[in-house]
Amino acid sequence: MIASRRRPIRAIVLIACASIGLTVPGIAFSQDPAETAAIAPATLREATARAIERLPDTAAYQALRDQVAVQLRAARGPFVGPPVVRGDILSSSAGLIEQEASVSASIRWPGEGRAQRLAADRGGAAVDASLDEARLLIAGEVRTAWWALASARAVVAVEREQIASADLELAQVGRLVSAGVQSQRDLLIARGERGAVQARLLAAETQLVSAQAIYEALAGPTPEQFLAEAATQQTDIDEHPLIRATMARAAAAEARASASRYGSRPRVQGSVGVRRERIDARGDYSNALTLGVAVPLGRNPTALADMAGARAEAIRATAEATRVRSRLIADRTAAGRRIEIADRALFEAQKRRDALAQALELTARGRREGEIGFIEFLRARQSLAAAERDLATARVAALAAISTFNQSQGVLP
Repeated sequence: MIASRRRPIRAIVLIACASIGLTVPGIAFSQDPAETAAIAPATLREATARAIERLPDTAAYQALRDQVAVQLRAARGPFVGPPVVRGDILSSSAGLIEQEASVSASIRWPGEGRAQRLAADRGGAAVDASLDEARLLIAGEVRTAWWALASARAVVAVEREQIASADLELAQVGRLVSAGVQSQRDLLIARGERGAVQARLLAAETQLVSAQAIYEALAGPTPEQFLAEAATQQTDIDEHPLIRATMARAAAAEARASASRYGSRPRVQGSVGVRRERIDARGDYSNALTLGVAVPLGRNPTALADMAGARAEAIRATAEATRVRSRLIADRTAAGRRIEIADRALFEAQKRRDALAQALELTARGRREGEIGFIEFLRARQSLAAAERDLATARVAALAAISTFNQSQGVLP
């Protein structure tokens, strides 16, 4: 039964794309219309690109890349940190003078530089993956705001049509009352119905203003129409930006933990110096080469704490990657099911609307012939109005389900 409905459902979705893009009006903007048309995005891809350009973390990511470059330079060579130059002069009243100059530096352990360079490389990969992750998250927010705005506009359009119908009906009933054909009660009911439609319109416009504000905070001026997003193919879950980002962070944390083990060891410091001295005030100077080694009598507690913290961070990052993977698998399955459900809901909403439209025509005919009263006619019109709202919402929901599916695949618009 479901398979037989697939073709009309797809056709309805395509018709919905065109109808939403061409017939749904929006609220007037504060900008000049010509200027708005020039700067408003035409597609969801353009809106996402604008939102990504506004991403405040871009500068931070560049600073992190600069940090990685500095870490790579610092990990080269046999020494940790810059060398230290020291000079001493010892003089006494007897004319004895001793001068000494030396250069000392902390020496890397074998393999420490390679471990630090690996940690820096993986840190850079984590920075790049995190930027892709941030872009995808921004795309998800834009997709949500895009279709929320489309839904709000669609509902406002329906309510505006209903207020026009209510005004027309109120005018007709008023003319009948003035001619003595219709009762005063029907006129009061028509006025009450018009007030109810007006209240729904104001509520819908309030929702539209809120949706527009959320969208503008993300991507700027709102679009004139809402073009549909094509459904993407199933992608490899390991290529999902969220998976790659969490795995890259886990790998970077593991590399930092491995590199921190060297820092927790006693840091040997070597020195080379020249001593220039004379033991007689009238004698000549003599020079001597000095070699020194300084070995701490224990391990650095701060370095030990840093190593434990790096290890804990690596464990947490690995666990987070596992949780993200499980959540994405569930999200992908749910996103595929939501497309099927949204298609069926759209199909049923279209059938309901068509049936109620025919029922209203028959009710209007019976009213004209005097067989049906005004209240029954009004109820039929209210039912059709509710079906119109449900259909407009279902159209947008079917398109939003495709965007949600693409988001679960980790694909930008």
